[in-house]
Amino acid sequence: MTTKTRTDDKAAWNRVREAVTERWPNINRDELHDCPDDKCTITDFVKQQVDASDEEIESVVGEFTPHESIASRVAHTASDTLHQAGESAQFAYMRADECIAKRPTESVITSFVAGMVLGATVTALWFSTRPQTNAWDQIKKRSWG
Repeated sequence: MTTKTRTDDKAAWNRVREAVTERWPNINRDELHDCPDDKCTITDFVKQQVDASDEEIESVVGEFTPHESIASRVAHTASDTLHQAGESAQFAYMRADECIAKRPTESVITSFVAGMVLGATVTALWFSTRPQTNAWDQIKKRSWG
């Protein structure tokens, strides 16, 4: 990356910060200046500081943000997806915990039955994949050891 490119990027990010402080003057400029030059980070920072809709904040930040590379966009998308998956897993865990707390006896019985069914299924699959010996092989084995 050349010095000119770095200078242009820095100027572009300074324009983003100026636009944010123009729109929301109550934001601490020093804290905003300490944020990394990243659209998601600045957007999250502003969301924590002001009482405005997500669309409005993303619009103001996005209007002045320099264009990201494809790799950067993919990384942000992956990060957002991972964050959403984590939230979904946490919600599912809380929901399951809630159901178990409401009906502990039914939960234990259901878990026991599910375990038995799973065990029987795995055992049946294991026996079905074992090679079956035919009658002739069994006779040979008994006769010749």
